[in-house]
Amino acid sequence: MNESQGIAVPKQPADYALRHAVARRNAPVIRCDDLEPFSPQAVGYSIHERDGPAASFTHPVRLRGATRAVEYAIWWDWDIQHLCEMEHVWVYLDGNSQPVRVESSTQGCVGEMWREGRCLPLNSDRVTLFCGPGKHAFAASPERLCSNCAAISKYCSDGAGANGMRVPNLPGGIIDEPTVYDRHLARNFLKNQSFFPSFSFGKVFDLRNVPIMPWNELRASIPGRVRAEFARLREQAKGVKAILLDSGDTLIDENSQVFIEGELVLQADPIPGGDRLVDELRRRGYLVALVADGLVRSFENVHRALGFWDLFDAYAISETVGATKPDRRIFDAATQALGLTEDDYPGCVMVGNNLERDIAGANRLGMHSVWISWSSNYPTEPANEDQHPDFEIKLPHELFDVLGEINAGG
Repeated sequence: MNESQGIAVPKQPADYALRHAVARRNAPVIRCDDLEPFSPQAVGYSIHERDGPAASFTHPVRLRGATRAVEYAIWWDWDIQHLCEMEHVWVYLDGNSQPVRVESSTQGCVGEMWREGRCLPLNSDRVTLFCGPGKHAFAASPERLCSNCAAISKYCSDGAGANGMRVPNLPGGIIDEPTVYDRHLARNFLKNQSFFPSFSFGKVFDLRNVPIMPWNELRASIPGRVRAEFARLREQAKGVKAILLDSGDTLIDENSQVFIEGELVLQADPIPGGDRLVDELRRRGYLVALVADGLVRSFENVHRALGFWDLFDAYAISETVGATKPDRRIFDAATQALGLTEDDYPGCVMVGNNLERDIAGANRLGMHSVWISWSSNYPTEPANEDQHPDFEIKLPHELFDVLGEINAGG
């Protein structure tokens, strides 16, 4: 039993060495785009000697005269649009262990690389497949992949990181759901890997030279592989990790609020640039959380009308948290919703108009504090050391210079 994943790994069969030799000998050669940033990391195999379901994919194995089929699950740590990618190849062998038919996965479907009257995709008796740039779908010829150049180029460039992480469809759900922060790191990492494919397939990966193992071993290793990638991204993350925003006189003008039913705010106007700040922060790749005192419906009424309520990555509002700033519970609620820990607080930036609530609360937790002094509704002089902000800005757009300074400092 692999206790860390809770997965039973069966003992290998008595003829393991023979089966492993067959799998390794027939492992395909993969030809990738010259600019492909990722390489296959591991291969899991299963050998089928009768018709039945595939081991690593929802697909029926039908021998149709072949003696056996070797199923290959090819693992990439990354696809250009998301973390985790696994594609599949089935090599059907005759009694002399020669390939007679090949099938492979292509974007969630299975295609036959050979049919009656066509040649097998062989090169020196090795099955050789061409790999779609970024997406790793397979084809028997580059012409098949190049027939959709515009779409492929788009998801390798503008679409890089679009999905953040896609959890492989594995029985038992063995991978934990990633946090908001993990998805954010994955998206930003992949955006930095974006490329325009050359559609020249000169980068060759011989799967004989990639770690190859029985499918059950590969499957059991996947949670650890995913966790290792997230740990690596977190370790490499520098600078600003999240922006925590107040609302009143930070995004909206408190003096313009229209109240109904006592404390409930029906509508309000933004301060200059306040209605564009969240969108611009997200566009520049920042995680953004609302950290505010008041009623959830108040913020939803105002922010939704101004078009940015749904742009926040997380919400920590006093009504639901049960605490108001500067109580650390409301800051903790925001960071926990993002998937951050207390170790990440030096990378968090709190932006607000209230020295006592926003600035002191952030300073006590070791966060960066940014005071927006747009209005004079609250005291403008610090009453104690905790209330001294790290930075002062007058208007929302000045925040980007502050973030640049923080990022430059690591």
